[in-house]
Amino acid sequence: MAVPTKRKISLKTKSNSKTRKQFKKFSKTKKNVRKMKGGDGENILTLNGHTNGVWSVSFSPNGNYVCSGSSDNTVRVWKIDTETGETLHTLKGHTEPVWSVSFSPDGKYVCSGSADKTVRLWNTETGEPVRTLNGHTEPVLSVSFSPDGRYICSGSVDKNVRLWNTETADLVRTLNGHMGTVNSVSFSTDGKYVCSGSADKTVRLWNTETADLVRKLIGHTGTVNSVSFSTDGKYVCSGAWDGTVRLWNTENGETVHILNGHTSFVTSVSFSPDGKYVCSGSYDETVRLWNTETGETVRTLNGHTDWVNSVSFSPNGKYVCSGSRDSTVRLWNIKHIKEEEKKKILEQYFTYKDAKQKSQVLTSILYDQIIEPYVASDGFTYDIKTANELYEKRPKLDQLTSPLTNKKLIVIDDSKENFEKYFVKNKMLKDVFEHIVKKETQNKTKKVLSTEEIEKLWNK
Repeated sequence: MAVPTKRKISLKTKSNSKTRKQFKKFSKTKKNVRKMKGGDGENILTLNGHTNGVWSVSFSPNGNYVCSGSSDNTVRVWKIDTETGETLHTLKGHTEPVWSVSFSPDGKYVCSGSADKTVRLWNTETGEPVRTLNGHTEPVLSVSFSPDGRYICSGSVDKNVRLWNTETADLVRTLNGHMGTVNSVSFSTDGKYVCSGSADKTVRLWNTETADLVRKLIGHTGTVNSVSFSTDGKYVCSGAWDGTVRLWNTENGETVHILNGHTSFVTSVSFSPDGKYVCSGSYDETVRLWNTETGETVRTLNGHTDWVNSVSFSPNGKYVCSGSRDSTVRLWNIKHIKEEEKKKILEQYFTYKDAKQKSQVLTSILYDQIIEPYVASDGFTYDIKTANELYEKRPKLDQLTSPLTNKKLIVIDDSKENFEKYFVKNKMLKDVFEHIVKKETQNKTKKVLSTEEIEKLWNK
């Protein structure tokens, strides 16, 4: 994350804009949890307790806990579900604001980076400090655990990225190259790479074994505040002061998408576990959910009353948590947003489930018109050769006039069923299915499928 600034924060002129008080203090109440009845994309849980702005949030690997870092100099570990939430531990030890927090892969530890220039490791079960990592000469703005939990990566105002041994607290190596404050760091899933975002407006990819710079991603026109690797390591997303979120191809360093929509600085980004979505937080007080394939905004989540400083996807991808300068941590339900988005995308193409249903109905009609008249009274059909000849003499599929929606599937006895297993399902039904798909995709705005693609769809 970037250090708070006094610069003008709006990218668009707003009339009657309110005067902001720096670091609004939270008004204490008896309860530290506010439940909200919320549907998809709504705030379903608000965690109150921090007495100053929240700058970082992170889900535990099992999704049952959230940790948060705040300007009140504390780290909080929250026990959550979709109904309740409570503070499990308040971790005290830092002497300055906590800018970043991260859960270890096994969930047993939390690391935190602070303006006091230290990285601290905490036991999540006991809430006790484990060790302190000293070495940075300026405030630590970002921390991240390696996938195997053996290392911690940190970024600092001192322009360095440092790798630490979790067990010994020893400095393993320093990654030098940024010309400005390092605001964010993120490990790749295989642990071989670290990406970093900086005030020098670049995103850099580093080899963790050799400390070599692998690639420098240039494109942002403002300070890069946040970076995140996709689970497969093929992409990196970044958010910056220029108000945009960028998706990068890590293989060639090219920009895949520039996501525009926020009306102020983008402070935080996070990839969904499946890589299909990115969420982002901004000074415009919103959380946005983006489709990584189309680059379009899926939903804007409103509720915070001040800057959104941090966002994080839950491990199952069904929830997003966010931390804000309004001193709250919020949990958002997005599980059905993704289903709605999937449905929306499928509507651009042909619905293959419907194709199967229609092909079954049409096959029933064909069976009635072609095969049924030749079924003997004892229930047996003619030989397969004769049946195939009859099928080849069938009317053209387009000439069938029976209404598909009103035609029910036929009920057949065992002998006919044996015949259908051999002939209808393996020949007629697939032919009809292929015909329907091709017919429905004649519109050029819809995807036209190859025979191989149809076969794959049929087997799903």
